[in-house]
Amino acid sequence: MRFAVVADTHVRPDDLPPGDFPANALLEARNRHMVDVLNRLAPAFVIHLGDVVHPVPGDVHHHRANELASVAYARLDAPLYVVPGNHDVGDKPFPWVDAPTASEEHYVRFEARWGPRHRSFRAEGCRFVLVDTPVLGTGTPAEADQWRWLEATLADAAEAGERIFLFGHYPPYLWDPTEAEHYDNLAPPVRRRLLDLVERYDVEAVFSGHVHRFFHRRHGGTDLYVVPAVGFVRPGYAEFDAVAPVDQFGRDDRGKLGLFVVEVGADGHIVHPVRTWGRAGTDVGGPVVVPAPSGCETRIGVTLRHGWAFPRDLVMGGLDEFGRKRARDDASVFALWEARIRRVRIPVDDLERADTRERVFELAGRGTEFTVVVPGVERLKGVPGSGAVARWEVVLPPGAVWDGRTPRPPSGTLAVAPLVPVEGPSFRGAHFVSSGFSVVDSVETVAASAGFADEAVFRVRPPDPIWESVAAAVDVAAGCGLAAVVCVELPRRGEGSMFDDEAELANRVVEAEIVARANPGVAVFLDGFVDHDRGYFPRLGLVDRRGDPRAGLRALAAMASCASGTWRLVEVADGVRTFEGGGCRVALVGTAQRVEADAGWVSLVDGRRAFGVLGRGPWLASED
Repeated sequence: MRFAVVADTHVRPDDLPPGDFPANALLEARNRHMVDVLNRLAPAFVIHLGDVVHPVPGDVHHHRANELASVAYARLDAPLYVVPGNHDVGDKPFPWVDAPTASEEHYVRFEARWGPRHRSFRAEGCRFVLVDTPVLGTGTPAEADQWRWLEATLADAAEAGERIFLFGHYPPYLWDPTEAEHYDNLAPPVRRRLLDLVERYDVEAVFSGHVHRFFHRRHGGTDLYVVPAVGFVRPGYAEFDAVAPVDQFGRDDRGKLGLFVVEVGADGHIVHPVRTWGRAGTDVGGPVVVPAPSGCETRIGVTLRHGWAFPRDLVMGGLDEFGRKRARDDASVFALWEARIRRVRIPVDDLERADTRERVFELAGRGTEFTVVVPGVERLKGVPGSGAVARWEVVLPPGAVWDGRTPRPPSGTLAVAPLVPVEGPSFRGAHFVSSGFSVVDSVETVAASAGFADEAVFRVRPPDPIWESVAAAVDVAAGCGLAAVVCVELPRRGEGSMFDDEAELANRVVEAEIVARANPGVAVFLDGFVDHDRGYFPRLGLVDRRGDPRAGLRALAAMASCASGTWRLVEVADGVRTFEGGGCRVALVGTAQRVEADAGWVSLVDGRRAFGVLGRGPWLASED
């Protein structure tokens, strides 16, 4: 079963002056485009987490905005369920902002248009529970009625053996269940009461909106999701970005706009993020990728070089003028899930630090496989968190070998890689290093260092062709009785020269994915994920420093829909490498000139059709 979750459409009449934010004029059209996307995705039902409209209750345009939303949703092919948001019925009790609070008058109008303020329904052995969060903490009879109803509903679902999914506008918390109240969480008393019910009745997942940006936490056995907005991004959260905010001070960061498709299976659920790119009418934006069928996944992994799991205090101001608000930027996790990337490679530091170790365990519980890189044998001893690690990659300094006498970790496979200079075959005092055997190393060389391990790690440098290099690595490793791990380094130019060719990068990413599919017994990693835009060897990654996808990630997400099959390299000619597999043909065009082709080719980066001519980058022709 698949259902969709959307949030924060903030529909407003497009004939109103946009004010300081030009994106305000696009909100109605973005909502209409969302309906088109949902109809293409064909979910069993859609749950809207509130803030359907932008004009707050009491605003002269509130009713008209709701009319426009109703007209748009009349075209929706799936049943729609709506929970109240603060722009729909009024804010939670929070005296530190200038906003109308929830009132019965507002609820009467909401229920007349969108249905009950709280409700539940059953589907496929699950109970879907929709909660009115603006009323929490009001002390009103309506709040008391909802608490009684909620506990009875959860108890009934648990007694029936149903899996429970909970939906509301306000998140319980962003960083810590004991955090102080701010504009984007529930007040501690009602938060604790709600979380007590979540824990007692083993709720599988809680979905919230309001924040306009993706977050994920694991609360005991429950996943807490904050769903991205469709309308606009709250600009204060651009504080997470390592580069200057995009248009309108971060409010129109279109790469962060989107929705969720949630796939419920027998053993759990999977969240598939779908970016809508702020498309509105003739707005081009980026591609909308329909999530791949069940069972599809990306076969390559990625190296997370940048910090990815640390909290940050946001700037005081506007909606939170008088206190600190802490959260963690989960943009990288959003991108990993979007592209179905399940295997990641991290340094051992991420297990040795409490905050990041907790995050490793959270994501391991959601199916992420971690490879942990450990510099030296001594560092391997006593590393915490070993239960979440699928592979230990031990880097040995020059002259060292893995002799088999050092105790192995209690779980996970063991891979060995030698320390090597980043450029050239031998150390010359240039300081910069990498790790991994060369594919031209002899069987004897590899066996001497790694013979007592499970796997040998090989390095594929940027100029090296991936298909041929992996084949050579497999042969060398097999000669030692080992499996191969292959780290494919992303393209670079030099120590102080920026590599910014997205087409070449996308080609390399897609070829690595094809090679991983062709060699299921080999672990293939891309060495990099986020733009490396400062320091030495600057180069582009699969996502930029805001966490928004580049061409490589878009192509990889599209490849996830391709059937596995048996892939092979069929042709190398005139700067084009062509592969076949899973009922598909993929052409990686690396030449500057255009290449003529038959009709039916589609760009893996942006979905455009070739019309007989292929430009630079990866292209797909499918039997489907």
